[in-house]
Amino acid sequence: MKTWIFKGLRLLFWGARHKHLVTANVQRILVIKLCCIGDVLFTTPLLRALHANFPRAHIDYMVSPWCRELVRANSNVQRILDFDAYAPASGWGKLVRGWRARQDIRRGCYDVAIVLHRSGLATLLPFLAGVPIRIGWDWQGQGFSLTHPLKYRGEEHEVDRALDCLLPLGAGSEGDALEMAVPSDARQFAEAFLQARVAAGEHGPLVAIFAGGGVNPGTVMNTKRWKPSGYLEVCRELTRAYRARLLFVGTKSDAEVGDLILTESELQATAIRAEGKTDLLQLAALLEMCDLFIGGDSGPLHLAAAVETPTVSIYGPTDPKRLAPRGAWHRVVRHEVSCAPCYTPDTVHQEDVTVCRRGSPVCMLEVTPEAVLDAAEELLHKKGFLKS
Repeated sequence: MKTWIFKGLRLLFWGARHKHLVTANVQRILVIKLCCIGDVLFTTPLLRALHANFPRAHIDYMVSPWCRELVRANSNVQRILDFDAYAPASGWGKLVRGWRARQDIRRGCYDVAIVLHRSGLATLLPFLAGVPIRIGWDWQGQGFSLTHPLKYRGEEHEVDRALDCLLPLGAGSEGDALEMAVPSDARQFAEAFLQARVAAGEHGPLVAIFAGGGVNPGTVMNTKRWKPSGYLEVCRELTRAYRARLLFVGTKSDAEVGDLILTESELQATAIRAEGKTDLLQLAALLEMCDLFIGGDSGPLHLAAAVETPTVSIYGPTDPKRLAPRGAWHRVVRHEVSCAPCYTPDTVHQEDVTVCRRGSPVCMLEVTPEAVLDAAEELLHKKGFLKS
């Protein structure tokens, strides 16, 4: 039934499709991506390209408060439009919230809106706000209100899909590297935080450990987490072989996982605990000072990649081809099983992928500490660290 509804709406909006676009007239651009940390960071190559191709254009960004600070730190964005679409609300409350978002867009008098969501409601917002050129993905017909609908290439990396939105504008890419400018006050915080917790004369690598994650607005996916015993073995070996300093990062709730790893361990006295003690920008500054990041598919992983910190990422239910950091300084560790990845652009709308269909996430549980250590040691050696 839903498919037929979208087909009908597509016919209704057919006259607006492929509307002629005069790029010289593009003065005000709105990018819409509400959540989450990694997804917003995946849009930074698009923002960089928009600024390079339209240097005089005013570029705004609509985002949820969850990721607002990331966008605020991006010099390619002039103004932020807040839309807390994930906050709990009644049906009427959601309608009012959507109407206010529409009004905010309308007041911006935008020439172009780029919608980086597959939802038909998200693509409808700029239409209702009167934006003449609307670019985005036409996934299963839900891009019916777009003037320039694009094929949703579900097999491609998130960054590449976002860059597809440059095509109707005749704009070229400025590379696919993620971008994160760390403010000076956040960097000062990070320097003071570490100075107070690292003994003078310690020269081993600073390794960030993110063992939690899997929590976003409206979604809890603990199957993305690797086993605490695996992290403990990796931490012990890095400390023994490299005199590594361990920095546990994340939110306050992630500290519970850190406790599982460190409690009753000899590492408890020396590990630096930063969980719940930073905001996003301060976390970025801490990660920028690290020599290596180890963790699962998560916002902090992509934040580490954006500040050019080498990463070892552990993947299971999600697809590294679509989501993992790319480049010479990033390594992916995974255990091949027939049912992984189970969290894909299609399955996320078809079933509850937050719970393992096999009852136990073998894809994560069978990842060995040796595999993670091999990847970590390769990057540490590349940075010039040798075993003690």
